[in-house]
Amino acid sequence: MKQSIILGAVALGLSMPAVAQAPGPITRTDYIARGKAQFEASDTNHDGAVTKDELNAAMTAQMGSAPPANMLDGIFAALDTDHDGKITAAEAEKLRSDSFDKADANHDGTLTPEEVDAARAAAAAARQAK
Repeated sequence: MKQSIILGAVALGLSMPAVAQAPGPITRTDYIARGKAQFEASDTNHDGAVTKDELNAAMTAQMGSAPPANMLDGIFAALDTDHDGKITAAEAEKLRSDSFDKADANHDGTLTPEEVDAARAAAAAARQAK
């Protein structure tokens, strides 16, 4: 359950701002591609992995301020599924796929702005319920 909450928060909080800015729905393919671009931008030393410091820098840039340490730690732990101290492209893509599937309420392969809003609201409610 806790991992589900974190996955939802990560995927929807970090990957979906681009969705909110896009007009209309977004397909699974486009969502995955945008996530890949976001991963590559976060991998500032281009070694194929994102460290906690790189994630912190990416989140700081996106949020306008540094994330709370417990948020950063929780997100990093959820993404680093093999616990090797780095997030690989494969780990990040798995999260993106899972988050898309969770948000795609009618399972039509497309996220509408309403589905994004509903998924964000569910993630926020889950965080508040903790």
